[in-house]
Amino acid sequence: EERYYLKEILKRIDRNKTTLLRWEEKGLIPKAKRDSRGWRYYSKEEMEKILDLIKKTDYFRKKL
Repeated sequence: EERYYLKEILKRIDRNKTTLLRWEEKGLIPKAKRDSRGWRYYSKEEMEKILDLIKKTDYFRKKL
């Protein structure tokens, strides 16, 4: 299973860590899994879902 860590996703969406964690907390994106070090990661499918959601809408440009 490919793993995409928080840092990799943040580079693609041009947002900060706090924003992504807030979206996760609100249930707007899938909850990240944790590796053995406790680092957050997403599967390829989850990462694509996050990127697609951002591209398809301007929802995340509005203040949540």
